[in-house]
Amino acid sequence: MAMAVRLFDLTEPQSSRLEGLEAVPRRRDIRRARRRYACVGVLSLAIPFFGALVVLGVAH
Repeated sequence: MAMAVRLFDLTEPQSSRLEGLEAVPRRRDIRRARRRYACVGVLSLAIPFFGALVVLGVAH
């Protein structure tokens, strides 16, 4: 059974490999993202619905 081996460059300083923590998103940004995804969700349901109504109206 083969084992994976990971090579580390020990000549590089440790601090450059470590990534800092990301800031917590602000409430305003969270609200804006929720509103954007809600609009995308409503449009993704409404557009095909109204398209089907148009097709049924034309076919009728």
